[in-house]
Amino acid sequence: MGKGTFIIISSLLLMACSSNSSTISANKAHINTLEQKPFSKSKASKIQSDIYTIYSNEALSVLDTSQPINVLANGFEWVEGPVWSVRNNGLLFSDIPKNIVYLYHHQHGLTEYLENSGFSNGLVISQNKTLILMQSRSRQIAKMRSTLNMPRSEYEVLADSFQGKRLNSPNDGVLASNGSLLFTDPPYGLVGKLNDPAKELSFQGVYKLDKNKQLTLIDDSILYPNGIALSADQRTLYVAASDPSKPTWYQYQLDENLLVMNKKVFYELSAVRDDSHGLPDGLKIHQSGIIFATGPKGIFLFNPSGKLLARINLPSIAANVAFNEDYSMLYITAHHQLLAIKLNQ
Repeated sequence: MGKGTFIIISSLLLMACSSNSSTISANKAHINTLEQKPFSKSKASKIQSDIYTIYSNEALSVLDTSQPINVLANGFEWVEGPVWSVRNNGLLFSDIPKNIVYLYHHQHGLTEYLENSGFSNGLVISQNKTLILMQSRSRQIAKMRSTLNMPRSEYEVLADSFQGKRLNSPNDGVLASNGSLLFTDPPYGLVGKLNDPAKELSFQGVYKLDKNKQLTLIDDSILYPNGIALSADQRTLYVAASDPSKPTWYQYQLDENLLVMNKKVFYELSAVRDDSHGLPDGLKIHQSGIIFATGPKGIFLFNPSGKLLARINLPSIAANVAFNEDYSMLYITAHHQLLAIKLNQ
């Protein structure tokens, strides 16, 4: 999803920490619409308020506020869909306009992983270690036919329509333990968005795609469904709504078949302007249960009860996030940049 204008603050970039990594140590971004008061610095002596705004001591179980923001790579057009690949020992992520999936490895740096990605957005690695791509501008969900170690631009289409009508623009997905893929289908891959003449569905859906390629509609009421995440017990689903008039995260209680029993607003922000520096977009759940969600001016941290714990203030629009295998690093796809922050374990 591409909203807002990317702002490079060159004074925030400090000396490089490696040949492909630099560090941001200061960012004065603030979100004035929030009413919560930051956690007292006297109670959290390591607060670095230019990057971290702490609202609850609970956030300090995962955040080390002395840690800077590292720039791992830049020069992209719009990066999205990060996922950690154990098989590749690195991070896979999409540059949507360039139609490329990249691999970032902490020793080898950045390499081009997959050309002609179908203009992929979200990426998911299946239980049998294959890559599933939300191919936004191709308007389908596809599985790469080759292995993760030998990627090729050959795909098996898993879903491209619902009840005989083409999907809008599959955006982000999360895999359940039973092999079902839960995904969002906003209009962002269509040139005219909601009013594109090629749009066939009258709504923007949240779906479940099971192992037999059966597609079930979970919700058709969100105007711009975007990021999606599933709790470890498979009973709570989170969906971000990138609606400027109602920027919201929703929470769904699911039954054992991943069907919705209850839906409620998890957290809602005030309406945002064009210069809001982002909207609710991608989100992932840390092993602690804390939700890391991209939004206006950075990343929001919530506990499962919907309490805002902290905010990480970023110099560029954050689209999505991912963790490495042991949750010691947070990776952020941020418009032209790939960023990373070291976390507490």
